[in-house]
Amino acid sequence: MKASLSLSILIVATFLSVTATTLAAKAEPVVYVTFWFDTEDFILPQADDAALRLAEMFSQRNVQATFKIVGEKARVLEERGRDDVILALAKNDIAYHSTYHSVHPTPSEYCRDLNWQEGAAEFTRREGVGLDTLRRVFGVNASCYGQPGGSWTPQSYAALHAFQIPLYLDETSHVNVNDRPFWYCGILNILELGDCVLRTGWTDDEVKQACARFDRVQEKLIREGGGIVSIYYHPCEFVHRQFWDGVNFSHGDNPPRSEWKLPPMKSPAEQEQCFQAFETYLDHIVRRPNVHLVTAREIPTLYPDRVYSHPLTTNDVRTIAQAFEKELSYVDLGTRIVSAAEGLLALSHFAAAIDKDSPPAEVALEFAYGPASQPQRFVTEGAFSWDVMQQAARDLVEAVGTTKQLPSIVWVAGRPVRPEDFAVTLASLVAAGHYSGSSPLRQGELKARKYVADDSPGLWGWVVFPPGFNAPRMMEIAQLQAWTIKPAVLRRQN
Repeated sequence: MKASLSLSILIVATFLSVTATTLAAKAEPVVYVTFWFDTEDFILPQADDAALRLAEMFSQRNVQATFKIVGEKARVLEERGRDDVILALAKNDIAYHSTYHSVHPTPSEYCRDLNWQEGAAEFTRREGVGLDTLRRVFGVNASCYGQPGGSWTPQSYAALHAFQIPLYLDETSHVNVNDRPFWYCGILNILELGDCVLRTGWTDDEVKQACARFDRVQEKLIREGGGIVSIYYHPCEFVHRQFWDGVNFSHGDNPPRSEWKLPPMKSPAEQEQCFQAFETYLDHIVRRPNVHLVTAREIPTLYPDRVYSHPLTTNDVRTIAQAFEKELSYVDLGTRIVSAAEGLLALSHFAAAIDKDSPPAEVALEFAYGPASQPQRFVTEGAFSWDVMQQAARDLVEAVGTTKQLPSIVWVAGRPVRPEDFAVTLASLVAAGHYSGSSPLRQGELKARKYVADDSPGLWGWVVFPPGFNAPRMMEIAQLQAWTIKPAVLRRQN
């Protein structure tokens, strides 16, 4: 059975990859809806049957959901001989949800006191194990990642690049750009969609209210020109009364496997009510006009990042410079949006290529993370000649080419300058077209930091965290990566 199962999964995987979204163009704006299920409970066997029923529910309607599966869950399904569950899930979209989910230490716990590089390496080491299991069992790479519970960490993004996972899909308030999809660390994010995150309860009245709420949100998004709705559940919540990890790992508890307890179950009648309520909700959404269900594997095609599709023009660079004079953040160029990091790189490439006051006609961009660290507070003052600013720009471009990361300090004529100060000073020179003489160093602040939360108790409210858990150093690293933030733009519908 194992050999035939693997062959069947590979056939399904090939079909999914080949047909991974050629969405029909529509005259009217489309509302895209993504259903995703955190498939995590590897303790309660009945959660396997819940996942099976939900997977088949979507297949019967010729639509797909995304199942974000914990690595240990994939291994346990195989160990239990649940080939039926594996095959049913494989007919949908397979995504990743960490190796062990709530078993301590969770990602936020083990990355809490690590720097950018150490945290990325540790995340890769720990979570790569579960991803390898997922790939082996299901025969595909994960379409997206989402953190276990509230255990978010910025270092995970570097690992996602290495894992070739282009989308971060979850629900958390650590990073948020206007309650809409956004780019962060070069990864597309659907993390906090405000009123576009929807669910239904289990009673008839709750389902009726949820359907009406969906209709209102759909109408709102259509007025905006289209958008995406995020709907998520856990298969286990259809059958249990309490989450499996709350029973075993709350408040830092970490009992050995031999002492893990099964969560209390709902009655058969209660379970059936949950499934029927969800089925009614699903049917209502599927039948709505101008609604298209999409999986995590399809979402990146809806929000392409066009900034690397062709070089920036001189006018683009000057637009960035003028914007930086007002606010150091992402810049909307009309046809595409550049992050603060991309804007600084564009200015640096532009300045580095100027020859005898003759600017280049265009500049190409490459991706760079934000700085890895925040230097100790210092103030550099004074004026710098154009020649030394140009040399510093060339040095920054060379450094990024090597490290793929903005430097924590830009050295100008041997003096340390904050990248924020260098960005706004260089912007003032480019905006004015001054490529000679000297200019005073200006002070800048990265306004894009406002999109990343400060460390606070409310950020770490997941029941699994130890009492008093916080992560100030990790959130400082997260704010440094605000250099990479920018809104994601829904592709135009013809």
